[in-house]
Amino acid sequence: MTANVNQQLIDNISIILKKSLTADATLADLREKKLASFEAIFKKDAGFNSSANTFQPYVEEVADDLLKWQQSQDQKLLISLVKRIEQLFSVLGNFEKTYTQ
Repeated sequence: MTANVNQQLIDNISIILKKSLTADATLADLREKKLASFEAIFKKDAGFNSSANTFQPYVEEVADDLLKWQQSQDQKLLISLVKRIEQLFSVLGNFEKTYTQ
């Protein structure tokens, strides 16, 4: 079971990483055009320690927490990790829908 969960987390973070690279490039282009002037992708209460106007720091945070979970197998960390991965998928998906039309 743990091996399956671990592989699923790795797969999901890999997908998020690829999507975030594209999204961050789009955000850079929008900033050049003065169309993206926000300070952070997520609000402070979203469960992330990071606060950034690109996706990369959030992806790095979940990747780091995956490594911590792999060592500890802590249930609370796993739940937090899954929730943040779901948030990233949701926001990246909405961003893709908005800016790939």
